[in-house]
Amino acid sequence: MSDREDLLRVDVTGTVHPVGRTASQQLRSRAGEWRALPSPKNLIVMRSEVGNAPVLKLAGEIRTPGALCDVVALIAQSNWRGELLVIEEEGSRSLTFDVGSLIGAASTVASERLGETLYRFGVVTREELERVILVSNASGKRLGEAAIELDFVTAEELYPMMSRQAEEIFYGALRVGEGMFYFYDRYDEKSMLRRHNLHTASLLMEGARRMDEMRFFREKIPNDDYVPVRAAYISPISAISHNAPPSPPPALRASLGAESNTSSRDVGKVPENLDEVYALCDGKLSIAEIGRRIGQLEFEVTRVVFQLMRGGFVQVIAPRLRGPEAILEAFNPGIIEVHRHVDAAKRGQEFREGLARFATGGGVYDALFQGAGPLPDGSFRPERVARNLVAIAGDDPDAWLMQLLHEYVGFALFHAGSLLPREVEAGLVNAVTELLKPVRTHENPPQAALQP
Repeated sequence: MSDREDLLRVDVTGTVHPVGRTASQQLRSRAGEWRALPSPKNLIVMRSEVGNAPVLKLAGEIRTPGALCDVVALIAQSNWRGELLVIEEEGSRSLTFDVGSLIGAASTVASERLGETLYRFGVVTREELERVILVSNASGKRLGEAAIELDFVTAEELYPMMSRQAEEIFYGALRVGEGMFYFYDRYDEKSMLRRHNLHTASLLMEGARRMDEMRFFREKIPNDDYVPVRAAYISPISAISHNAPPSPPPALRASLGAESNTSSRDVGKVPENLDEVYALCDGKLSIAEIGRRIGQLEFEVTRVVFQLMRGGFVQVIAPRLRGPEAILEAFNPGIIEVHRHVDAAKRGQEFREGLARFATGGGVYDALFQGAGPLPDGSFRPERVARNLVAIAGDDPDAWLMQLLHEYVGFALFHAGSLLPREVEAGLVNAVTELLKPVRTHENPPQAALQP
């Protein structure tokens, strides 16, 4: 018996039974009469008998990112008119085409909604967007109308953002790596909120270029939460790598420009076309935040940051941990590892007594850890530490907690070193350093490496 939620079973009488919950939900939402269309033995295709449904012209499975490029190219080159539905686990997208142009785009993917597009481009703040959504839901007005009514955006600003949203939905559809697509031979004009006129072939070329380049950029810049830092400010342990990024493929190297060939050992003046992003590489703003400051999206800013990395002007560090729970969850594995080593050496009780004396002598740890532990493995309950921190922290509780935990782990390593054989101590320090690597690369500014 399969445990798949989308499983159906057809018995010998031809009756269809939903086995999985998802399958049951889908069938319940499609109650009514259906006509079974001729299909291969490994497929069942049915069409609703209700209404005058459009003809299904193309359909298929998506198994790899970029697989949809060929389908879109066929639609564009054939000057077909109709609607392309792309469905994946994250949501669904609708792309409407008319004689080689993309004229409409809609998405249920949260990051591609109009409000998120306005936020990602820096047109509205997160607080303004939340207020717009509240007003929109209460009044029944479209989100764009509510944003204009609240004076958070003008009609002149909103109009081009709707075009950018359509482009991003298109690029998002091309990136789908697993899902289904369906192309119908017509579309509903009344359902289109705004008609665009975007050249499909140009969008297709740009989408394919973005996917090729982003795959290369991801080797050094995993996502847009990463923080670019000017090279002069970098601590070696906080950098993703001491070396410049690998040399791009020839086609990408040409598109990046001559500055991409600059050696990191021959740093000169930052090229003018990179100045705007470079000025914001302060070690605090992430790539996403920089994009909101200058009205550009992830790909555009990532591309510039990569060029700056190639020139040796910046390096990138992992995003700073935010919130006491996230910080403690990052430290707990290192704390557990120290306890594991001393327990294995049968010195656990002596170690815990010494660590408790250090915490009490520190004057603040008792209040910080009250009701939070330590647990038998040495770790602490993040949610309780977060609650305790509210009452005792200063202006920057995250930085304060980070410093306290560094000192706590530092003493734990020091004390464990006095109880363990030298060769075991060296292995412990290496293990804890590796476990706390996310902590160091998330810090802003970075701390020094842990020493026993």
